[in-house]
Amino acid sequence: MNYPCMDKPMQVGYERRRRMSTDNYTLKTGDLKAEQPQDHQYGQLIEKIYGFLNDELLQLFTNMLDKSEHSLIDQEKDISLAVAADHNYQIDVKQELEISALKMLTRERANIHTNFFIAINEQLLPSSISAFEDHEEEELSLVDTDEMEEMVAITTMHSNALNLFGEQVNNLEARIEFLEIMSAPIFGHKAISPNRICEAFQIAIKPLDIRPEKKMVLFKYFDEHVNLKLENMYQTINTMLIEEGILPDVILSSRNDEPVEEKSFVSRTVNYYDPQENVATNFIPRSQSEMNSIVSQFMKGDISVTGDELELPASFYKDPNEQNASDKKLFARKDVLRSLNRLQNKLLELGAKSDLLNHKEIKKCLFEEMGIDANDPIAKEMAVLDERSIDFVGMLFDAITSDESISPVITDLIMQLQIPIIKVAVSDEELFSNEQHPARNVLNLIPQAGKGVTDTNDHIYSDLNDIVNNILNEYQIDTVCFENAVDTLYDLIEKEERLSKSKEFEEQREIIREHTRNVVISTLRELTTNKKIPVDVQPLILKNWSTLMFNLHIKHGKESYQWMESTLLLKLLLKCLQPIQHKSEWEFVNNNHFALVEAVNDELYNTKQDKKDIDKRVSLLKKTFLDMLDQHGYAFDEVEYDNEQDYIPESINTDIEQELDIARQEAQIALEKISRLPENVRPGVWFEVFNGDDKAVRRVKMSTILTEAAKIIFVDRKGIKIIEKDAGDFADELNQNMSRILADHSTFNHALGKVIGAMAA
Repeated sequence: MNYPCMDKPMQVGYERRRRMSTDNYTLKTGDLKAEQPQDHQYGQLIEKIYGFLNDELLQLFTNMLDKSEHSLIDQEKDISLAVAADHNYQIDVKQELEISALKMLTRERANIHTNFFIAINEQLLPSSISAFEDHEEEELSLVDTDEMEEMVAITTMHSNALNLFGEQVNNLEARIEFLEIMSAPIFGHKAISPNRICEAFQIAIKPLDIRPEKKMVLFKYFDEHVNLKLENMYQTINTMLIEEGILPDVILSSRNDEPVEEKSFVSRTVNYYDPQENVATNFIPRSQSEMNSIVSQFMKGDISVTGDELELPASFYKDPNEQNASDKKLFARKDVLRSLNRLQNKLLELGAKSDLLNHKEIKKCLFEEMGIDANDPIAKEMAVLDERSIDFVGMLFDAITSDESISPVITDLIMQLQIPIIKVAVSDEELFSNEQHPARNVLNLIPQAGKGVTDTNDHIYSDLNDIVNNILNEYQIDTVCFENAVDTLYDLIEKEERLSKSKEFEEQREIIREHTRNVVISTLRELTTNKKIPVDVQPLILKNWSTLMFNLHIKHGKESYQWMESTLLLKLLLKCLQPIQHKSEWEFVNNNHFALVEAVNDELYNTKQDKKDIDKRVSLLKKTFLDMLDQHGYAFDEVEYDNEQDYIPESINTDIEQELDIARQEAQIALEKISRLPENVRPGVWFEVFNGDDKAVRRVKMSTILTEAAKIIFVDRKGIKIIEKDAGDFADELNQNMSRILADHSTFNHALGKVIGAMAA
């Protein structure tokens, strides 16, 4: 079927692709290896790639299935404990849905595994025989609500992957495309895109009779455990190709004129860095192990600080050997710990009102508790190493207080742990040498768990406060309570991340739907402005065609030829439906209405929409054209217009190219805005974001970069959308320090580096 009035024939509907023979293809469940000719110059490389793909996807998919079983066991165990503790306990609806979905995944494990690798195998046929070749040009149907949700979910997962490692994916596609040009027997360049891998999972669970809500849970699980862990696969294959001299440098903009599939959500992948690491200082950075070694020696008295002109605690300059050689009476370490225990209890009683949150006050009160009189030379004094431990931990906590990556309410919680950490430093030499020491882990995990917490009414704050109070109540000498706190913190973080990811996944899908809805509505308004649409044709345009446009945008994006094809066909349809004023207009409609009706019918009829409804809509469209022609035909047989010029319709091909140029220009403007963002700005990073002159700065996580519109979406710790910003505006805010990135580092190690930096200054 051809468009009316076209320079070259162009198909309206997407032809269904005939599946090619796979007689020369060996299929094994869990094995991606297709038979490949060995005489091609890249034959061995391709064999190696197929083998690696088999191992990598098999491992990821198997791990996902294993983790689903473990998660199911853990959740059922938690519910059993909750019911035992409270017989009136009611399981949460979302948790019940997740458990039900995981049971289905566990029960149907073998079938899903088989179906997934069958689908992957079909995609990995050499591009010359692949049934999935030019997949983006397959028929795109109007679908029901459930399938629309699946489509949006797959687009969301694809977007999540591109946000994290889009550069690796695009580079690999360019290199595979090069091999295709060289007639190498390899799969199509888009065959292992995140989109296709997610579609393979959709195919794998399609035979299962499960509700759409459960499918969304399974999609989320696949996204977390497979899709978002594909970066190593793309990186490794890229490396294999580079080592063979295949496009070591990729310039994506020169690949071809076609838009990259699903460009709606794209972000660069970069190595995260700590912006506070490079603060100006004379200190020469060392590795973490070297730093730990230096501090460990310092706390044992093997090394000391020289240069008493520096503003450091006096204990840093004292020589413990000189003190030991003198006749001065020293308090035993147990006396120090006993006094610290009394202060810890006092701190617990006073709570947040305590003045002991300042380490200098802690030291002063400790001296008073122990009866140390600096003016009495006969009185006992504290051992240098014990005093050094107190001073060093005090400086650590001062550094934590100044760490802007931690919210003030979480900082206040951490500060209550000063005395317990001092006790650990005094009694346990491994605190500064063992990076996995439970006390260090507690100081790292509390800020991690409270990353987005800014309010004491937040239930996470309450949970963290309980953990801190447990340490204050229980810690004496051994580190068991710290170990218990670490376990509790890990459980808390895992639980909250699971809930947050679930909600964020829903938010991302809604963002895609809303953006697409706005694009479709905006396009319809633009095309129908000052246009008269016959009443009988309105349902076809406003319902059937708008839904088709929605699907096309989700699948291909606004820059795609498919989207432009649909909008230009609608534009032509609307032009033909306008009241006839001239003979040339009548002739144009008369000559082309049949082909136009047939084109619309072809586009809609091969869909899953109700065929009777389509017949009705198309029949009304045809009748509308015939009525228009009958109404005006006799008049134009008799009347000639002196000033009438021949009506020459524009070429549809030319129109599409012009529209594509406009779309590309808009996309380029959006990309230029995004390119102004610093390299470390990417989804998953936390920020303090400017929220207006009269509003408080918000602590939020970047969730999605909507490249097509140059929009950045931020969510709170629960995964709920909080702020949407223009990429250019956000780049300006970062440059002006109105908004800023929150460093993602080890709280303990960062503070340790600050203290060592001060000592070496």
